[in-house]
Amino acid sequence: MNYTSLAFHRELRRVFLSSLIGVAAISAVNAAPQSEKKETLSRARQRYYNLRQAGLIEFQANLKPNWDLLLTGADLKSSARNLLNGLQFTVSIDSASKLRMDHHAEVTPPDHKSAAGFEKIFKGMDEALSSFFGTWSIFMLTSPFPEIGSDYEVKEAAQNYYFSHKETGLDVLTVTDRDFMINEIKVSGRDFNASLKPVLEKTGKGFMLKGYTATYQSLTGTRNTLVKALLEYEELSGLQLLHKVNLDTVFEGRPAQVEWLFTDYQVKVR
Repeated sequence: MNYTSLAFHRELRRVFLSSLIGVAAISAVNAAPQSEKKETLSRARQRYYNLRQAGLIEFQANLKPNWDLLLTGADLKSSARNLLNGLQFTVSIDSASKLRMDHHAEVTPPDHKSAAGFEKIFKGMDEALSSFFGTWSIFMLTSPFPEIGSDYEVKEAAQNYYFSHKETGLDVLTVTDRDFMINEIKVSGRDFNASLKPVLEKTGKGFMLKGYTATYQSLTGTRNTLVKALLEYEELSGLQLLHKVNLDTVFEGRPAQVEWLFTDYQVKVR
């Protein structure tokens, strides 16, 4: 089993796991006066649906991968398929937004080779889920904008706002429209350029992440990656929680499809 098609997330994770977002100066835009920066940033942050603000303390859910979709075209024996279907995964996020993943096999692997294969699957799933939630949580648990009081710049031009911020060795740019709907997040480093274009739904409680297109391009031309994500939610305990995640990926020219179904939620709210 191989989740290397999701490796781009590991390259972006160090960017998206911290409170972004911003960029190097853009000569064609006008910087907002210092007195307006805080107000503009505060308005932007308030425009997004946030599970913490909606009352979430923590949750746990079972996760079921769609093995048939992931292994499209593979000739699997029924015994191998039964082993895969016997793998159980649980994900949880605590009050500090720490992600935990647990897993076990309901069917005992018949030999050492199968057991090693299980461990490889578990490791790949852990990495893929951790990276996905790192991106998802920026929009749904924290904020896709800098913390108020942090080092950032706000600029505006035409019909857009530009929020700028520097990470170690990185320049990051978030471009929004006048209603603070994010059009794109751009990240550039010493040897790569990355982009995330979110699909946002405008709801009565703020913009909610419904998908995204992410690209990663190394300046050497290797490890180039494209991911398109589609997210479905369900309402539980008055909260919008993940129900299904679909990822269409192309990693170094190799396509793959991934689908996760979240069920049996245990939710704690304020």
